[in-house]
Order: sequence, then structure tokens, then C-alpha cells
Amino acid sequence: MWVLLLFLLPFTGLGPLPCLSLATVLTVALVVWAERRRGRRLREAAAAEAGGGAEGARPERGPMSAGTAVALTLGAVALLVYVIFVIRAA
Repeated sequence: MWVLLLFLLPFTGLGPLPCLSLATVLTVALVVWAERRRGRRLREAAAAEAGGGAEGARPERGPMSAGTAVALTLGAVALLVYVIFVIRAA
């Protein structure tokens, strides 16, 4: 989402820093919204599974797999390099 916004926002005529800021704020808002929605669904599923007695119970999460950690790290490095090149090009 962030990279897509970084690609599309310059077509609005905004400068590099406003585009970077707006893309970051919009992406953070989207991630927060999606995580809250996901958490609500997981709590509802756990409550239904427990017979409705555990209203605020959180289901257990397993540890992150090594492949996921590598993918997240490489993705973060790629985004950082992209941002550095966008700022240098401006």
C-alpha cells in the first residue's frame, strides 16, 4: 500500500516530502484499522469457541516463522532503499 501511494501521490502535484508524509500516514491508518478489525474477529471467534464466556480473551499466537522474518526484513530494506532514492532524486 505504501509503495503504491508513493507511486500515485506525485501525480497530484505534491512535492516529495508531502507525498512521503501523506503515504506514510495513510498506510499507518490502514494498518491500524486492519489490525483492530482482525483482533475483533479473533476475539469473537475465541469467545464463540469457549462458549461465549470469554468476552475479552485473546487467542494464543505462535512465534513468527523464519521465512516470514526474512521476508519482512528484506521488504523493509527494499522500502528504505526506495525512499532514499526518491528523496535523493528530488
